[in-house]
Amino acid sequence: MSYEIKEVHLDSDSNYESDITKVKLSDGKVEQVSSVVINIDDHMKYYFTSSSNTKTLVDSVHPLHRDPYIRTVPNQTTSDNLLSLTRF
Repeated sequence: MSYEIKEVHLDSDSNYESDITKVKLSDGKVEQVSSVVINIDDHMKYYFTSSSNTKTLVDSVHPLHRDPYIRTVPNQTTSDNLLSLTRF
């Protein structure tokens, strides 16, 4: 099963994907990033559709000494990252 992320929420004026706290899915459901991380780790797929109409996959990151977070799967461009989405 896959889920499309349409919007992101940050609790501060940040420009880091690691500071995203919630996502809004295409069906309107809001999920905490902690839940998204668990679902991704359980092999569920999350993605968003970029302005160029391509699907960009989302991955979980587990750094030492801080909570896990989500980010786009790294590629050659930064124009397709989660922070390019509308904020809510």
